[in-house]
Amino acid sequence: MRRMILTLALLLAAGCATMAPERERPAVDLPATWAAAKADAGTAPSDIDETGWRDVFTDPALQKLIETALKENRNLRQAILAMDKARAQHGIVRADLLPNVDASGRNSNTRSPGDLRGGIEGIDRQWAAGLSVTAFELDLFGRVRSLEDKALEEYLATEEARRAVHISLVSQVARTYLTLAGDREALDLARETRQSRQATLDLTLARIANGMATDLERHQAEEAVAVTQSEEARLTAQAAMDENALAVLTGRPVAELDLPARAIRDVAMGATPAPGLPSELLARRPDILEAEHRLWAAGAQIGAARAAFFPRISLTGSMGYASLELHDLFDAAARTWTFIPSVSLPIFDAGRNKANLKVAEADRQIRVAAYELAVQNAFREVSDALAKNEGFEGQSQAQARRVASAGQSRILVDKRYEAGLESAFAVHDAERTLFSARQDLLAARLARQLAVVELYAALGGGWEEGGADTSVQ
Repeated sequence: MRRMILTLALLLAAGCATMAPERERPAVDLPATWAAAKADAGTAPSDIDETGWRDVFTDPALQKLIETALKENRNLRQAILAMDKARAQHGIVRADLLPNVDASGRNSNTRSPGDLRGGIEGIDRQWAAGLSVTAFELDLFGRVRSLEDKALEEYLATEEARRAVHISLVSQVARTYLTLAGDREALDLARETRQSRQATLDLTLARIANGMATDLERHQAEEAVAVTQSEEARLTAQAAMDENALAVLTGRPVAELDLPARAIRDVAMGATPAPGLPSELLARRPDILEAEHRLWAAGAQIGAARAAFFPRISLTGSMGYASLELHDLFDAAARTWTFIPSVSLPIFDAGRNKANLKVAEADRQIRVAAYELAVQNAFREVSDALAKNEGFEGQSQAQARRVASAGQSRILVDKRYEAGLESAFAVHDAERTLFSARQDLLAARLARQLAVVELYAALGGGWEEGGADTSVQ
């Protein structure tokens, strides 16, 4: 028995190597620097994985919303459960690396007639106890090890998928809260403009009563009021939809949410994340890391497919005691053992193993293409976010100058109208121009803040481990 155990240990030690191809990350052309990045005092450290999302989104109300979403959001919960499932599946496959040892005990009682027992009828009893190993595969060619490697990489890929959902959720909450603040500010602007236009309409009606204005001026004033009323109704509905979106993201009713921001400037934001070096993105973006793990999983599947061409050796054995009497069961003379090795060599399988290998190799090429596409998309998203961040900054400054000029024009037109030098149409036109300019300024400011959120997500976000243990034992 000691010889059998020693042989089994040696064979287990021999089955460590696999036939999987060497892991080699696909070559991707990386730019030396980010074209749109500029270094200034307003940028945060590049390693935002360490600083986390709190350094980017510093507003207390927004942080509370994000914390609630990370606890209650159903999409994130599904991603965590999918990761737990993959970890359990890895544990199942990993168990195949070691033999299953079962303990058993048995008592059989059989009554036989005298004709079968030499003319004396009676009852035959037998007692047995022992340990057994059933059909344990000796992994000499790494088939089981390759399957275990594949399951491990699939589990690690689901963990990166969870990180991607985490980052996406943080970004969605920040984006939606900023959008809500922007819509509320635009709603206040629409109300203010509607009140101003209503005052103009009231003045026009008074002038008509005194014979100083025409019906054309009244219709123009009424049209201007109706436009702002329509915009006010639209923004009221849009703000309500923003609140509903936050309720879904956080898993809480709107009534339980603290949403104090009434304007874009009310949402405090930290320094803009710095992009760092382009090569850092390969180790930071969870979608790239997920594609990489799935590529390694495909390579492990090739190893399992290659090993299927070689003999498969299985062991079945048992050791224990057997006796006719219970009190003699554990005597030395009652020892028993069996040892049954078996070898299975594929001879003819109608090309199944070759087809499985081709499938595995094709799947690996698919994963290579998916990895390269993930890298390309990641670099495009960072470049786009940097370009937007810089472009919207300049756009906001230009729109601010436009609002200032439109405001002065409105004042001058009003004075000229009161002096009888301008028509009512010029007043309405100046008012529309100012309203449009202020709306565009709000849109530019909102887009500038949303570009920061987009850059945060494009750079791989920040990650803080929760309470669940995700380590692989």
